[in-house]
Amino acid sequence: MDSQEKKPWWKRKWFVYGVIIFFGMGFVVQAIEGDYPTPQPVVSAPAVEANTAPQEQTAPQLSNADAKAELDRLMSLSKKGGLVTTYEFSDSASVVYADNNWYTQTVQFKKDFLAKIGTLKKAVTGYRHFEVRDAYSDEKVAEITSFSGSLEVYK
Repeated sequence: MDSQEKKPWWKRKWFVYGVIIFFGMGFVVQAIEGDYPTPQPVVSAPAVEANTAPQEQTAPQLSNADAKAELDRLMSLSKKGGLVTTYEFSDSASVVYADNNWYTQTVQFKKDFLAKIGTLKKAVTGYRHFEVRDAYSDEKVAEITSFSGSLEVYK
């Protein structure tokens, strides 16, 4: 029994295993928490005085005649491009009939097109809701809704 020397504390098996586990846990925690972005400090909004009225930022208003001319120009270009066959904006109907090129366009283009027509139509008639229907099947493919004014593209 005297032949066995006592190892120093840093060479003992339990110490080596403990160090390996400690650093292993550190790597695991770093891997888990390292993927998340660091939190940024919250910047509070500046205080607004009660007397100040909110400033409204509106687009420049078109006159009725200018809006009507722009709407006619837009629809004639759409007819030439094969996007629209006909349209009717009256008290009884607000419909645009889409041609075959409607289906080749992206959804974002269709929404931009609807928004442009809706803006011009509101300047001319005072309201912006209308439907886009397929010229051949009379199926509704898009619309600007009456109440919320949201742009809906179905096909």
